[in-house]
Amino acid sequence: MKLDSFDQKILSLLVEDARLSISDIARQVSLSRSAVTDRIKRLEESQTITGYHAKLNQDATTQVAAYFSVTFSPLCCEVIAGLMQDIPEIKQAHSISGDVDLIVFAEAANMTRLSEIREMMDAWPNVQRIVTHTVLVDRLQR
Repeated sequence: MKLDSFDQKILSLLVEDARLSISDIARQVSLSRSAVTDRIKRLEESQTITGYHAKLNQDATTQVAAYFSVTFSPLCCEVIAGLMQDIPEIKQAHSISGDVDLIVFAEAANMTRLSEIREMMDAWPNVQRIVTHTVLVDRLQR
């Protein structure tokens, strides 16, 4: 779908604040409310707009996140798959090539809980080494 300058401006406004009223958008792009409504409907139907989301302030949620690089000896990623399922804070885990066998991403309510997760991981079978990489700042989220 080809986007004209009005569509691009509407998208830009919605990305900045998805709660803007149709009237506010119409005023800012110099179109009628009905024209803006039709354009937004077309953008949604074409899957250019796939949803509206709340953007959370990381400080307000007080969550912390970390990546754990895990090396096993011998390799046993399949064995610990069930153990990872028991830790709801673990959001992603990937077997990777190179010196590290597994990358695990976790989000926890606070540093104390993140430390508990690390201790649980230390108890996994065949863990040779775990390195914790704490997320300091989110630079890109999609």
